[in-house]
Amino acid sequence: MRYAIVDGKKSEAQPKLKGHCPNCDAEMVAKCGRVKIWHWAHKGCPPCDPWWETETNWHRAWKNCFPMDWQEVSHIDPYSGERHIADIKTPYGFVIEFQHSIIHHTERYEREAFYKNMIWVVDGLRNSFDLTYFNIGISGPVQNNPLAYKINWWGRSRLLHNWADSGAKVYLDFGGENLWRLIIFDSEKNVGAVGPISKEIFIQNCKNGEPISVSYIDEEEK
Repeated sequence: MRYAIVDGKKSEAQPKLKGHCPNCDAEMVAKCGRVKIWHWAHKGCPPCDPWWETETNWHRAWKNCFPMDWQEVSHIDPYSGERHIADIKTPYGFVIEFQHSIIHHTERYEREAFYKNMIWVVDGLRNSFDLTYFNIGISGPVQNNPLAYKINWWGRSRLLHNWADSGAKVYLDFGGENLWRLIIFDSEKNVGAVGPISKEIFIQNCKNGEPISVSYIDEEEK
């Protein structure tokens, strides 16, 4: 985890620092080695949230786009008492999950059902060849309003297959200035559609509690 509670304040890991988990109040120890990104770990026990994944610099870069108070916020089911740590939870009750590692479809369904009002931002650069497949397969546009491009997906990668039936909106991050909204994907035909959105606009929409924009081509400018 990035944060623990130290002397009543949300704090990042520093050498020899001790704190408590903001989700379960267990004792936390600071892991500040030379290889892994500095983080907090539960002392002598696994993380309290089984959905938690090891953080990367990609996670941190995205979290830094939002206020600290929105990062790693406990989300509690008012009926069951079940609780999980959202990567980003805005004051508007909206959750953003940043997913780098492969996630089993069962866990994905569970997260979407638990958070309800949420979206996924998926690291499209986890495998070095995914960006190549994306660039080879994209063509169009096939629709102007909202803007959509056809995508054929070849090769051994399962990136689009893994997210084709998501119940929440999915945005793919291939490292450029845009995110790519996964509009639809047919896993049998390996064909679908994606739409671009500026990362800057995406972040501002989320910060302002606005519906996330879709891009379009002005017919008068064609």
